[in-house]
Amino acid sequence: MSNIALVVICLVIGLLFQRSKRLPENSSASLNLYVIYVALPALVLLEIPKLSFSHQAVITVVAAWLIMLFAAVLTWVTARMLSWSREVTGAMLLLVTLGNTGFVGIPLIEAHLGVNALPYAILYDQLGTFIALNTVGVGLACYYSAGHGSVLGIVRNILLFPPFITLIIAFMVAMFGSYPAWLEAVLARISSTLVPVVMVAVGLQWRFALEREHLSPLLLGLFYILIVTPAFAWGGLWLFDVRGLAADVILLEAAMPAMISAGVLAATHNLAPRLAASMVGYSLLLGLLTVWGWRLLLG
Repeated sequence: MSNIALVVICLVIGLLFQRSKRLPENSSASLNLYVIYVALPALVLLEIPKLSFSHQAVITVVAAWLIMLFAAVLTWVTARMLSWSREVTGAMLLLVTLGNTGFVGIPLIEAHLGVNALPYAILYDQLGTFIALNTVGVGLACYYSAGHGSVLGIVRNILLFPPFITLIIAFMVAMFGSYPAWLEAVLARISSTLVPVVMVAVGLQWRFALEREHLSPLLLGLFYILIVTPAFAWGGLWLFDVRGLAADVILLEAAMPAMISAGVLAATHNLAPRLAASMVGYSLLLGLLTVWGWRLLLG
C-alpha cells in the first residue's frame, strides 16, 4: 500500500505549502504543466507497449467504456437539470467519468483481489480510462474551456496534446519493436514523478471551504463516482451474468475515486480548478473506504 501512502503524504505536503505561503501563487499551474508536457507522456510511452491483449479480456475493456459512458451521460443530464456553469460542467464530466483506475486502482485491486487480477486491472486502465483521458477527455476539456469550442479547435488540441502524440508513438513501438534498456529506465524515472508532483499541486489548490455554488456539484459528484457508478456496474454484471475475477475487477475499478490526471486536465483548462482539486482530494480519501465496502459485497 506504499502507493496510497505516497498519494496521501504528497497531498499533505501540498496543503502545508498552501498554508505556509512559501511558494508563488501560480506554483500549482506550473506543476500541472510539467505533468501534461513531461511526466504523463513518459508514462504513456512506458506502459502502453507493455500491454498484452487477448479475446478473454475484451469484456473488461468494453465494460470500462460502457461505465464511463454511463457516468458521462448521468453527469451531463444533472448539469442540464441544475443549470451548472460551463466550467463546472466540464470539470465534473472529466472527474466523474474518469476514475483513478491506475495508480490507485491497480494497488487496491492487488490488495483486495490478489496478483492474478492485475492483468484485467491494467487492461481496464490502459485501454479504457487512460485512452479516454487522452482523447475524449482532452476533447471535453477543450470544448468546455473558454475560446476552444469549435470542432476544428477541439480536434487540433487533441492531436497536439502531448500525451496523445506519445500514445500514437507508444502503439507504434508496441507493434514494431521495443525500447533500449537505458531509454526504458529513463522513462520509468520521469514517469515516477507524475503522482508526487500532481498530488502536491492538488494540495496547493485544495480549499476545504468551497464556494457555495461548488458544494452541490462536489457532493453529487462524490455520490455518483463512489456509489452510483459502481452500482451501475454491479447491475450490468448481474444482468449479463458476468462472473469471475474479471467481473470483480470491473466492479472495483468502477468504484475508484476521481483520476488525478483528469483533475490536472481540468485545472490546465481553467475548468473550476478548486472544485476539481477538491473532487480529487475528497474522493480519494472517501474512496479508500467505499472501495473496501464494495469488496465486502463481492463476498
